[in-house]
Amino acid sequence: MLLQLILNLVLMLGSTAQTIIGRPVLPDAAVHAVVEEHALDAKVIIFKKKRRKNYRRTKGHRQELTKLRITDIQGIAKPEPIPSMKTEKRATKVEKTAVSA
Repeated sequence: MLLQLILNLVLMLGSTAQTIIGRPVLPDAAVHAVVEEHALDAKVIIFKKKRRKNYRRTKGHRQELTKLRITDIQGIAKPEPIPSMKTEKRATKVEKTAVSA
């Protein structure tokens, strides 16, 4: 079962073209997310000691974590896709070989 979330309290949105900062939140912004998994963080050991009193206590703690996948961001214009550098380099190599032939 996929749990879908809509996060309405967005403080800031940004892209390569623009950045919008809320005061304190953005009114029309929303982030849509899906819960991927629930997990536990690495164990943190808490050790207490009082010297010369034979007092030692060891405790452990693992924080619960939730991993989210962002599916959609509303409130900012979607940027145009940037052409990749690999396709441009290949095109220049083809032109050079055509000129030399």
